[in-house]
Formats: sequence, structure tokens, C-alpha cells
Amino acid sequence: MTSSQAIPNRIGQRLSLLRQLIYASGNLTVGLVPTAASAYLGHYYFGREGAGGDKIVLMGAATFGFIWFLANAINAITDPVVGLLSDRTRSRWGRRRPWVLIGAPFLALCFYLTWMPITDTPSVANNVLLFVALTGFWLFFTVVVAPYLSMLPEITPYDNERVRISVFMSIFGEVIGPTLGNLFPVFAGLTAAGFLFCKDGWQTTALLFAVATVAFAFVAAVFTKEVHTPPLESESGVASKPEIGIAIAIREFWSVFRSDVFQRYIVGVFFYRLSLVITVFISPFVATQILAAYSLNPVDLAILNIMPGVVGDNGVPQWPQVAGYLMMLVLFGALLLFPLVGKLVTQYGKRALFILALTWLGIVLGLMASIGTLPFISPVLHTVCLYVLAAFPVAIAMVIIRPLLADIIDVDTERTGEHREGLYNGVEGFLLKIAAGLGPLIAGLIFTAFDNDLGVRLCGAFAGTGLLVAAIAFTKYPIKK
Repeated sequence: MTSSQAIPNRIGQRLSLLRQLIYASGNLTVGLVPTAASAYLGHYYFGREGAGGDKIVLMGAATFGFIWFLANAINAITDPVVGLLSDRTRSRWGRRRPWVLIGAPFLALCFYLTWMPITDTPSVANNVLLFVALTGFWLFFTVVVAPYLSMLPEITPYDNERVRISVFMSIFGEVIGPTLGNLFPVFAGLTAAGFLFCKDGWQTTALLFAVATVAFAFVAAVFTKEVHTPPLESESGVASKPEIGIAIAIREFWSVFRSDVFQRYIVGVFFYRLSLVITVFISPFVATQILAAYSLNPVDLAILNIMPGVVGDNGVPQWPQVAGYLMMLVLFGALLLFPLVGKLVTQYGKRALFILALTWLGIVLGLMASIGTLPFISPVLHTVCLYVLAAFPVAIAMVIIRPLLADIIDVDTERTGEHREGLYNGVEGFLLKIAAGLGPLIAGLIFTAFDNDLGVRLCGAFAGTGLLVAAIAFTKYPIKK
């Protein structure tokens, strides 16, 4: 498929509303722990202040950024490997569910360990533990998430159901999960005394998030029935053992990269993920480095007072918590816009809407560089307006990215006659994991090269530029649907 083609929508119903919700609830795992780690792990290691106002530094910013990138880069190849292996898995539980059930406990454990530095000052021990825990975290994240996401194209062939399930998945994985993740410092403050072997609120909250991760992954895997389950035995009664080897794996991976449809899709989604990760990473610094530097006027103070727990009795804002509320504006704003996006998808198609979303969000993030510099709007109000404006394009991306990939997998199935949902999700995960690793690395390098205020502003400009590049690339996406 080298030119734009219009493919008719398939309308129907295969799954009950309850089954759709059960499957979608597993996406909480996708949104909860990565958001918490992306938004606040860097802040935990080098951005906090003690009771006396002294900086708490467990690791340098550049070191953290390098470890984050390295852990992602090492694990990048696991995505297509896990995807291919899950496609070829034969078990009485199906192809995908064993991976989710086995991987979820290890994912939770590794997430918890990332918040358990050995020393209270920068040390080799902290570096080694964080590297090992992060590497394990991303490995088992792939083991759980790649097979889970691969179920969507096969549990229903209908476009309307896919969009509806994608909306539910976005509610769990893009709204509830990230909202809870962005409220990590709020929960940490509420549990500041620690619990059992957790010495502070940050570690206690990490433990609670780990338990939730296992619970929701298990529910989705146990109660979702796979439609395409290859037989355990061939027609002759011999155990079915799909061929697999290095040469076969390379050939399969390359066939995905060669797909012109997938190429157009992945360039757009890659830059979207890169820009989004940078934005999530710098949000705490927008609050602590930019907003905290300005004097509060009555309008800004009134806005902050609306946010529970932000302004204490002494009138001093808790700026890290402000970052969580800013992200909530985006996520809950997107939630309210999901019905509108569903109607727009039907009227204008996924391709046109995604181009609009990339362009819109790119402009908004670019304008983050101007926070506090405009005479007619106060810094806090300016920031709030930008985050509110980001809600619409984020809602579009949340709803249509998974159905976009499902369309591509449908095209591949028609071409090859094979069900390669895991492979496509794995290759996508491979490239998006590189983007996720590059985000904090780029931000860390910018922070190191420039002062904190300018560094945060430049990160916003960089993220916005990346989204505009993605919008241009996606104009070549050939499926008009």
C-alpha cells in the first residue's frame, strides 16, 4: 500500500460492556507505574529539598538521565522478541495470558526497588541498584504490556468496538493511571511516616502502586478470553511447535520495518512519545523552577488554593504537588472530551485527527517557553491555560493510537494470512522505548548545559518542535479511515 486508500469501517458487536471494561482495566498497569517513574523518579533522586531547605541529591541529573536511557536502550530489543514469542506461544491459557500472569509480580518488584536507594548521598551503590532495577522494570513491563496490548486486534474485528475499548483503555491507562501517578508526591506526603520497611512516603506509595499493578494485570488476563488460540497439537496429533530462530526472528522483524504503512505510522508516534515523555519529565520542574521563582499575585494564589494540600498554613505552596495537579488538568480534560473525539473520529477519520492533535499539541508545548514572560497574564494562570489547552490533542491521541495500529495489523493479516499482533506491538514498543529513554536523557543534558529555568523552557520548545515534525511525517500515512 503506497498510496492513500479508503477502507470501509466494520461495525458490529462481539464483546459485552463488562468484557470490554475488564480488558481495558488492565491498561491501568500501562499508565500507573511508568507515569510515576517518568514524572517523579528524577525528582526523587536529585530534585527534592529537605526540611531545612537543603537540596537532597541521591544522584546527579546527568547520571540519572544516562542510567534511564541505558536501561531503556538495553531493553528496547526485548519488545519485538517478546511480541514474536507471544505470537508463537502455545498453551492451554492462550498465547498472551501466561506472559501477563508471570511477568506482573516481577514488574511490581522492580518498580518498588527503583525507589529504594542504598545511601542518602550520591554513590556507586545507588547507581548500580537503580540501573539493575530500571533494567528489570522495563524488561518485565514489556513482558506484561506487549502481550496485553496484542489482544486488542484479535478480541474484536469491529472498528466501533475497537474505538470504544480504546476509550475505556484510555480512561484506565491514560487518565486514572497517570492521574494517580502524577499524584505520587501527594500520596507520599500523606504517608510520610513510612510503613513497615518503607522509610518514607515515597517508598510507601511505591509499594502501594506495585500492589495495584499486579492486581489489575491479573484481573485483565484471567477474565479476557483470547479469540485466536492456535491448537496445542497439529491435525496429525503431534505437538505443535512453531519454528523460531535468529534468522526467522530477523526476517520477521525486518518485514515489519519494511511495511510502508507501519513506517508512516511509527515516525509520527515516535515523535509524539518522545515529546510527551519530555513534557511529563519536566512538569515537576515547571512548577519548582519556573513558577516558584515568581512572586504570587492574588490571582495565582487563588488558583493554588483550589488545589487541595498545595498551600500550607504558612502560605507557602508545595510546588511538587502543583505539577501533579497540572497533569490532572490535562488528563481529566481529556476524559471529558472522549465523547467528542469519538464523534470526530467517525466524521473525519483517525488520520486527519491525529495530524490535528500533533500540530495543536506542538504549538502548546512550544509556548511553554513563554511562561511568565507575558505582561497580560500571571505565570500560574498562564501555565494552567497551557495545560488545559493540551487536553484536546491528548484526548485524540489517547483514543486513536491503538485503533490506528489495529488497522495496520489488519492490513498485514490480509497480506500474509498470519496473526502477528504481538510482533507489531513489540516492534512498536522497541521504537517507543527508545523514545522514552531519549526523553529524560535529552532533558538531563539540557538541564546540565543551561540553568534550570532556561533548561525547562528549552525542553518545552524541543518537545513542541518534535510534535510538529511528527505532524508533517504523518501526512504521508496512507490509510484514510
